[in-house]
Parts: sequence; structure tokens; C-alpha cells
Amino acid sequence: MKPLSAAEIRSRYLKFFEQNGHQVMASDSLVPANDPTLLFTGAGMNQFKDMFLGKGTLPYKRITTSQKCLRVPDLDNVGFTARHHTFFEMLGNFSFGDYFKKECIPWIWAFFKDVCGIPAEQMVVTIYQDDDEAFAIWTKQVGLHPDKVFRFGEKENFWPAEAPSKGPNGPCGPCSEIYFDSKPGQPYPDKKGLQSLPDDRFTEVGNCVFTQFDRQADGTLKPLPQQNIDVGLGLERIAAVLQGAKNNFETELFRPYLEHLGHRTGVPYGKDSKRDIRMRRIADHARAVTFCIADGALPSNEGRGYVVRKILRRAARDGYELGLQQPFLFELVDVVGKLMGDAYPELRDNAGQCRAVIKGEEENFLVVYRQGMARLDEFLATATKPAGGAHTAGSGEFAFQLHDTYGFPIDITQKVMEERGHRLDEAGFETAMEAQRQRARASMATADAVFTASVAVKLRDQRLQPGPFTGYHDRRAETKLQAIVGDGDVLLPRAQAGQKVVLVAATTPFYAQGGGQVGDRGTITTATGSAEVTNTTALDGFHLHHALVQHGQLEAGQPAVLQVDEAARAATERNHTATHLLHAALKRVLGDHVSQAGSEVAPERLRFDYTQPEKPTVEQLQRVEDLVNGEILRATEALAVVRKLDDARAAGFMALFGEKYGEQVRTLQLGEFSKELCGGTHVRNTGNIGSFRITSETAVAAGTRRLEAVTGLGALELARQERQQLAALSTALKVPAAKVVDRVSELGDELKKVRRELEKALAPDLDVELGKLRPLVSSKDGVHSVIYQRPGLQSKDAQELLRRAQKAHEPLVGIVFSIIDGEVHIIVAVSPALTGRIKAGDLVKNLAGLLGGGGGGRPDSAQGKGRSAERLAEAVAAAETALRAAGLRA
Repeated sequence: MKPLSAAEIRSRYLKFFEQNGHQVMASDSLVPANDPTLLFTGAGMNQFKDMFLGKGTLPYKRITTSQKCLRVPDLDNVGFTARHHTFFEMLGNFSFGDYFKKECIPWIWAFFKDVCGIPAEQMVVTIYQDDDEAFAIWTKQVGLHPDKVFRFGEKENFWPAEAPSKGPNGPCGPCSEIYFDSKPGQPYPDKKGLQSLPDDRFTEVGNCVFTQFDRQADGTLKPLPQQNIDVGLGLERIAAVLQGAKNNFETELFRPYLEHLGHRTGVPYGKDSKRDIRMRRIADHARAVTFCIADGALPSNEGRGYVVRKILRRAARDGYELGLQQPFLFELVDVVGKLMGDAYPELRDNAGQCRAVIKGEEENFLVVYRQGMARLDEFLATATKPAGGAHTAGSGEFAFQLHDTYGFPIDITQKVMEERGHRLDEAGFETAMEAQRQRARASMATADAVFTASVAVKLRDQRLQPGPFTGYHDRRAETKLQAIVGDGDVLLPRAQAGQKVVLVAATTPFYAQGGGQVGDRGTITTATGSAEVTNTTALDGFHLHHALVQHGQLEAGQPAVLQVDEAARAATERNHTATHLLHAALKRVLGDHVSQAGSEVAPERLRFDYTQPEKPTVEQLQRVEDLVNGEILRATEALAVVRKLDDARAAGFMALFGEKYGEQVRTLQLGEFSKELCGGTHVRNTGNIGSFRITSETAVAAGTRRLEAVTGLGALELARQERQQLAALSTALKVPAAKVVDRVSELGDELKKVRRELEKALAPDLDVELGKLRPLVSSKDGVHSVIYQRPGLQSKDAQELLRRAQKAHEPLVGIVFSIIDGEVHIIVAVSPALTGRIKAGDLVKNLAGLLGGGGGGRPDSAQGKGRSAERLAEAVAAAETALRAAGLRA
């Protein structure tokens, strides 16, 4: 019989638990919406924290999901082991105060044995050492022989691990794990002194957590009034078991990536064990970064974006080491979509965005890689060579910084150091790596506050429920002030003038920040006081009005009048609807690859980030602007309708990048020009926008660009300012406004002429310069080299000087450093006979990189420049080191 595919396993699992009374729910985003304690969703239970507390709002007691997860503490193990991943799928079934062990354990056993078809003789289980209840269920109800049930301590079979002795306080409980036995019939390990099952024989495929205790501050385990079930099964591991694969990477979930890489590199997977590690790592990381970007987590230098960039660069580096020195990782986005797009449609919806971002990051990586080499050259230029078998001081920590910050391969660092007479402090490197692992584990571990009640939970504790949002049609509401929240999320009976608080009302016309649109501002007034609302946000259905009490005092329970700032809302709506027109216009002008990568819609202006590999031309931006203004002149109705998500997709409405949608969505249609899902507020027809002007276009990240624009009164004010500036220029240049451009062009020509004459007058006497350079020439074994520092020497003069020096000292490598206007210019010339030993282009790139700049050229001639003139001495020392390494100096 054909083994089950991963898609079949996922489908059968969800169907099995649906038949057992569970509600099937969609995976949460990898970017947790309402949990600032997490960078990424790392478990199926994350989105149900309030439900586990008994204070959630979902109408279900039993839920099952297939959750996309990302974990990075074991990042360095990926590719080396059979089962470590960054991204993975966790199948889960959950009970919130409903069923418990006697239902959960037989269900999980039935799923593995009857649904998946794993023979009973190939499964064993583990339980917490004191969990006699679970032991009885496994042995009596399920019928397992006691030899197949292993008891372990709190480190292996308690959640959180070691919670009884080490905490954290709060909900916790024992767990029972199910293992696949790859060597049935062989004697089981001796249970005496056994701490865990050996992983060369047993593979964990599922974990059932029985949340039944509340750990107290004194370490006692108090029974919970509501007992919960949290089951997590690793889809990749189950697929490997059922498909008879030696490791997860040989299942159909990963084989297409490995086949693609084998084709691209010319070396199939399985031919070289070291190359196989890199290929497995690329396969894992390609999935991870594609899912992250599709969920709106873009590469950056901080937070979750830093993690995404780090994973992406490691994969790019592996490709580089496999011989792929041009971008390749972006090609795997289509493989991810083909394999996973049916279960996760966002992969296909955002494929263009993912490809553009990943390709741009790969292109930047090549620059970063060279910068890493420059940093290494800089370190070695100043490091003292060790005596005997000692290591180079500081090399371990430095190598870790290169590895962590640049994704620079440790093996290359070690090899380069050895070639230059240095020795890596491997112990220091490992110490720094372990400290990083500990920090990563700590950041991913269950924190003390993992079950801390949110503001929304505290409001529900007071029997309050989220009220309706009336702001699509109204900007004023007479309602009731339900709650006042102060510092530390403390509920207050009243608030005085000067106090900053969060106000919650029974109904509200205030739009809560979301979908790129800023939160409304305005006022809240009661009989005893008033407050200025500076922003509005949402949390678990509640609208939170962030306010400063201006006069008197506000009291919880008072009648209140909520008034949105009419002018600000109207301006925001003009900008928001214009954003939709802009998105559609960009697709028409630049191509369908354009996808929204983020936005901010405020009263003052709109900002739109979009995927685009290169800078659009002036003509293209003019066409975009014309298209948008053309749609404004048509005064097309802005039709907002609530639909089912599947119906909206089928009707051609576009989902926005990084947004999470429920079963019911609000759609916005602007004629046939634009159809998008959007929960924001908009004008009644496009004519209300007035006019549209692009104010700036810049790059914000690799493959991502940003447009800013103004509409309505903002566009009018911009035109007025430009008219005033033109009038001022006309007056200063003493020409009519129509002649300003011609006059500026004339002045530019005059300036160029004066500069040429000045340069000619100030041109150096190169014969004199050559006389100063000759004493600095160093000779070794018939070859010559020189490093010449000459402030103010123009690049063309430096090139001519080195040409003359080569005639006088053939063969020669010449390097000139010249500071001009605070920048260091670098000119390198290498005689053809020496380009096999040192290349001008490579040398310039490294030296300019040290100076915070760049450059390049041919092997025999190159130039560049850097901004960090204060590091000139370091660059000169690095040049000396490079010449010695090439055997050109003693």
C-alpha cells in the first residue's frame, strides 16, 4: 500500500478529531497578533492562551489545528541531524476544561495505530514518573504491556520542563509522549537509571500535555479547577515514519528542494555527505523564510526580522559554498507554494512578494560576504601572531561576531587564519556560540508571564464584552464609558485631569489601528470631564482609546459622548482609498510582480511599501500618478461589502500581504480598477479624494521600495509650496519662471568650465610626485610594490602616476590613498604579470569595505572610496598585510 503523504496525514488528523467533536480551526500566523511576548508562533497552543485560562471568547471547548511553527534555538543543528528544523507543522488537538486523559490517550493511540497504520509493536510511550493515572490508562484501557511504558522525570515528561522544581509558577502538568520504535523485537533499554529514550532507535512523534496543576510560589502543585489538554504532533516526523525515510529530509516534503538544488549545482543529493548537509539546510531554510515573509515578517536588523535575515543568509551562504554565486534561493519559493499552497493559500497569494524580497536579500548577501572578508582582513592586520600552539588572542569572540552578524562561515575564518599564520580560539568561539544558544532558548522558553492575563481578559473578568464599531457610517456616538485602564493595566474607578489612560466604551465610532490605517483621534466627554483621544487600538475585540484627561474627571460607568476628529478621519479616508488606487496602478505600470509589503495611512500622507527589484523610472511614476488621478476624476463608487473569505477570493478580491483574515471579510471595490480585502474606512466615491501627488520614492530593503504621497488638501498645499519655491528661484535668478530651468542649466555649464580651469591650474606635477613615490617602493625577488598616501590627488592623476611608476619599476603593484572632501579614494594598479598573485579589484573591495565604502574593477586596475577617513591607518595596514600575503613584501 502506498504510504500516506504529509497532506493526507494532515487531512486525516483534522478529520479524525472533527469526528470526535472538535472544531477545525485555521493555523494562526507565524507572527502572533496579540502576544508581544513571542517573536514567532512556536506551538499550536499559542493562539489559545486565553482559552486555557478559561477566559477566552471562542465558543468551542474542543479545537483541532495544523499550526505552522518556527523555532530557532537549535538553528545550528539543522541539516546535521535527521529531525531538527526551523519551520515545521504541529498537528494539535485541544480541550479547554472538557475531556481529559481517559479520552485523549485512546484517541491519540487510535490515530497512530488505526488511522496512520503504525503497528502497535512499533510504538512505546513515556509518562511522568508520578503519573499513575496515565500509566493505568495506557496499560489497562489501551492495553499496552507495562514494558512499553517508560517513566521519566520532570525534565523529560513535564510541561514546562522542570516546572515542579524550577518553575515558572502557573498552569503546568505532566505529559505523555509517543515514540516510534525503528527496531521492534530487540530488547528494550534497561529502565534502571534511564533518563530518556535513545534517539538512534526511538523517534518522538507526539506529545500529550495534561495541564492539571497551578504551581504556587512555594513550589506546591495545586490542582486546577479547569483541566486542559494540549496535544502536539510533528507532521514532518510522522511523514518520515510512515514513508520509511531515514530522516525527515527524504520525505516528499523535502525531496523536491533537494532535487532542485542537485540540478542547479550539478551534484545530486546523496553524492557528498558535506554537500548534503548544506542542501538539507537550504531546504529547511527556504521553507522557513518563505512562510515568514508570506506572513509579513520581512528581513531586517532587529526583532523577528533579524531572525528571518539570519536564516536567509545562512541558506545563501550554503548556496555560495555549493558554487551558486548568483541568487538562487528565491527560485525555491515556487517549490514551497507547489508543496504547501493548498493548505496555506497565502504562499501562492504572496509568491511575488516572497521572490522579490528573497532575491534582493541574496544580492545584498554577496556584498555582506565581502564585507565579512574585509573585517577578517582588518582583524588579522592588527592581531599578534601566536607563539607555539597558542591561539590568536580574541579570535574566538571575533569569529563568533562574523558568524552571527554576517553569517560568515567559521570554516573559512579558520582556513584564512591558518594561511596567515594565526590559530583560531575554537574554545572561545564555542563559548560565545553556547551563550547565544542559551539566549535563544531563553527567548523561546515559556516565560513567567506566558499565562499572564491581557487587558481583554481583565475586562471580561468584570463581565464586560466588546461593543460594536459604528464608525463605517457614524463619527459620533452617545454611549457608556465601560472601563478606565491605568498604568500596569490596572482597572481604575476614575481618572483625573492630566492622567494618561485607556478608555473602553460600550460602542465606538473610533477606528482602531489596523490594516495600515492609523487609529482615530478625537474626544470623549462625560458630565464631569473630557479627554483627548490620541490613538485607538484593538485587542481581542475591544477598542482601546488611548487618551489624556483634559478637564475634570472621568468615571467608569458614566454616559459618554465619543466624537471622532472629523477632519483627520476624512483626510485618512482620502489617503486610504488612494492607497488602493496606487496599488492597482503600480501593478498596471510595473507588472503583476508588484505586491504590497506594508503601508501606513495617516491624515497627513500615505506611505506604501511594495515589491520591486529596481527603481522605477520618472516616466513610470508619472504614468502611475496619471492612472490614479484618472480614476479620481471618474468619481467611481467605493463599494464596501462583507463576504465570506472563500467567496471574496473566488470573485477576484486580493488579500493584503501579512494580514490575517477570518471567515467573514470586508471587501472594497473601486469599479473594475481595484478589488481588495480591506477593513478600513474609505471615501464614498473616488472623486472625494480630490487629487493625488507622489512626493517621494525610495528603497527600504532588498527588493522592496517605498512611495509616499499626499491627496486632497495635502496635494493642494504641496502645489502651493512648489509655486512659492519656483517664484523665489525666479526672483533670485532674475528670469521668468518659465526660464528657471534654462538658467540653472547655463549656470551649471559655467561652473563646470570654471572647475576644469581650476583643476588645470592646480594639477600636480606628476614628475615631482613620482620622485616622492620612488623611495617608498619595496622590492622582493624581482617584483615591486608601493603604498603612496597623497591628500588631494585626483583619481585620474593617481592612475597616471601609477602608470609611470610601473614603467620605472616593472612588475609593480601600486596603491594610492587620497583624501578628498573627507572621503578616502583608493586607486590600485597591478602589472599583468602579478594578477595571478593579487587582483586589483578584490584588493580595492576589501580596503574600501574597511572604510565604509565600496569599489571594484579589473584584476590589473581598480578604484574605490570610503567615508571613514579616520580609519585610513587601518586600511594602510590592511594593504601592507595583503601585499605580504601575496609574497610581494618581506
